[in-house]
Amino acid sequence: MRKKSDEWPKEIKSGSVTVKIYRTVNRGRAMFTLAYHDGGGRKLRQFADLAEARREAKDTADTLNAGRGAALELSGADRDAYLAAMRQLKPLDVPLNVAIAEYVKARQFKVPIVEAAKSYAESHDASLPDKTVEEVYQEMLQAKRRDGASESYLHDLKTRLGHFSRDFKDTLANVTTADLDAWLRRLKLAPRSRNNHRRAVVGLFNFAKAAGYLNRDRKSAAEHTARARKKMEEIEEIEVFSPADFAKLLTAADEVILPYFVLGGFCGLRTIEIKRLLWEDIRWPESSIVISAAIAKTRTRRLAPLTDPAAAWLSRWKGKTGRVVTVEIIDQQVRKLCKAAGVAWKHNGLRHSFITYRLAMSKDFVRTAFEAGNSPQIIRSNYDAVATEQEGKLWFSVMPATAGNVIQMEGAA
Repeated sequence: MRKKSDEWPKEIKSGSVTVKIYRTVNRGRAMFTLAYHDGGGRKLRQFADLAEARREAKDTADTLNAGRGAALELSGADRDAYLAAMRQLKPLDVPLNVAIAEYVKARQFKVPIVEAAKSYAESHDASLPDKTVEEVYQEMLQAKRRDGASESYLHDLKTRLGHFSRDFKDTLANVTTADLDAWLRRLKLAPRSRNNHRRAVVGLFNFAKAAGYLNRDRKSAAEHTARARKKMEEIEEIEVFSPADFAKLLTAADEVILPYFVLGGFCGLRTIEIKRLLWEDIRWPESSIVISAAIAKTRTRRLAPLTDPAAAWLSRWKGKTGRVVTVEIIDQQVRKLCKAAGVAWKHNGLRHSFITYRLAMSKDFVRTAFEAGNSPQIIRSNYDAVATEQEGKLWFSVMPATAGNVIQMEGAA
């Protein structure tokens, strides 16, 4: 049986006035918060010492109780209304003037008060712990690190959610969809970047739901936010590397970064798939690469082609085991290499190039879609008639320079 001294919150009473003391823990330190009603609003005061908090609570309760004034002299309907109101308020232990003040403030928002209170109660379950945005953000980072998340993924979370946690100091449950939409628009980012920030925030709210900090049966405020949409004039065309520029990149790449370019440009793997790939996933005899559900961005298993040029460029790694890409934050190395080779980097340029040139040669939408892990409709609408068959043949003729096998790239577009 619990002792009364262990129960929280503590209640300090003086007449009809009650001051409550709540105990919270912030960064390992116990803090004590006084909560009471005064002047039509709820007041909060925080103390580091319980004895001091008790003294202040007693003084506050005595002061408030002494200042209530004489009882009102009422008659008739006013008296009946007053007594009825006091009976309804008695179980809540809320003074009449406080209840009226809160009611008047609530009516200023011009919404049905009962429905608003119900909605608030559903999203702010009293049984759920109050967690600040910063607290949930730090917990999520630690959980992802323990789960073995890559440094590049953690870096992305720190960049996007770090910004979010600095701008929102409130508890996570108090952050509304309107707050989030306004914040996302204030970032003034391109649609792709804004949606990436939105996705990170949705992930944070989903983590909070899984941890029991938000109601699991309701969509979070983040899930209701609007996705940024591009106008027709803002939609980017598919950008591909020329065979000549690709040859420059392959020639300039060292052994750490070369597999990234080969698997993206000659096999159509996404960057995230290359980062997750093991050398054991490459089936050399069958000229294929197993993209398991755990590797695939779409979480759908597929077989990507190990094309002839890919096999030639990767031959020195045949029989190797372990991760294909051993660096975590690969973007920096890629951009550095492009600068050294004098080639402008293109967003998703390797994968776009593979699909474009593969389709130009095969004219087979279904096969190309299967190899790339995409839909035939997307392949047809985005990649058809972007390159010629001759350009496709030139792309897949870029081989490593060996004795008697030096590819001449003159005339490559």
